[in-house]
Amino acid sequence: MGEELFGQVTDATGLPKDAIAGELERLLNAAGVGRTDMTLDDLRRILSEYVQDVLLAAKEDLAKTEPSK
Repeated sequence: MGEELFGQVTDATGLPKDAIAGELERLLNAAGVGRTDMTLDDLRRILSEYVQDVLLAAKEDLAKTEPSK
Protein backbone atom coordinates (compact mmCIF):
# COMPACT_ATOMS: atom_id res chain seq x y z
CA MET A 1 0.00 0.00 0.00
CA GLY A 2 2.84 2.40 0.78
CA GLU A 3 4.14 2.89 -2.75
CA GLU A 4 0.65 3.31 -4.15
CA LEU A 5 -0.26 5.84 -1.45
CA PHE A 6 3.02 7.68 -1.98
CA GLY A 7 2.27 7.98 -5.71
CA GLN A 8 -1.30 9.12 -5.12
CA VAL A 9 -0.18 11.86 -2.74
CA THR A 10 2.59 13.17 -4.98
CA ASP A 11 0.27 13.16 -8.01
CA ALA A 12 -2.67 14.78 -6.19
CA THR A 13 -0.79 17.87 -5.05
CA GLY A 14 -0.52 19.29 -8.54
CA LEU A 15 2.97 20.51 -7.62
CA PRO A 16 6.22 19.39 -9.27
CA LYS A 17 6.34 15.66 -8.57
CA ASP A 18 10.10 15.50 -7.96
CA ALA A 19 9.99 18.25 -5.35
CA ILE A 20 7.01 16.76 -3.52
CA ALA A 21 8.43 13.24 -3.65
CA GLY A 22 11.73 14.47 -2.22
CA GLU A 23 10.08 16.39 0.60
CA LEU A 24 7.72 13.56 1.47
CA GLU A 25 10.62 11.09 1.42
CA ARG A 26 12.54 13.38 3.81
CA LEU A 27 9.56 13.58 6.18
CA LEU A 28 9.08 9.82 6.12
CA ASN A 29 12.76 9.19 6.83
CA ALA A 30 12.73 11.66 9.72
CA ALA A 31 9.73 9.83 11.18
CA GLY A 32 11.38 6.44 10.72
CA VAL A 33 8.74 5.27 8.27
CA GLY A 34 9.72 3.45 5.10
CA ARG A 35 8.16 4.56 1.84
CA THR A 36 6.89 1.05 1.12
CA ASP A 37 5.58 0.64 4.68
CA MET A 38 3.71 3.95 4.90
CA THR A 39 0.08 3.72 5.98
CA LEU A 40 -2.64 6.32 5.76
CA ASP A 41 -2.35 6.86 9.52
CA ASP A 42 1.41 7.45 9.17
CA LEU A 43 0.78 9.95 6.40
CA ARG A 44 -1.85 11.81 8.45
CA ARG A 45 0.44 12.03 11.48
CA ILE A 46 3.50 13.11 9.51
CA LEU A 47 1.64 15.74 7.48
CA SER A 48 -0.14 17.05 10.56
CA GLU A 49 3.20 17.62 12.27
CA TYR A 50 4.59 19.18 9.10
CA VAL A 51 1.69 21.64 8.78
CA GLN A 52 2.04 22.61 12.44
CA ASP A 53 5.77 23.27 11.93
CA VAL A 54 5.12 25.34 8.80
CA LEU A 55 2.41 27.41 10.49
CA LEU A 56 4.59 28.03 13.54
CA ALA A 57 7.49 29.15 11.34
CA ALA A 58 5.18 31.45 9.38
CA LYS A 59 3.82 32.94 12.61
CA GLU A 60 7.34 33.58 13.88
CA ASP A 61 8.37 35.19 10.58
CA LEU A 62 5.28 37.39 10.64
CA ALA A 63 6.04 38.49 14.20
CA LYS A 64 9.53 39.56 13.08
CA THR A 65 8.15 41.75 10.30
CA GLU A 66 5.34 43.42 12.26
CA PRO A 67 6.10 46.87 13.65
CA SER A 68 6.50 47.01 17.43
CA LYS A 69 3.46 48.25 19.33
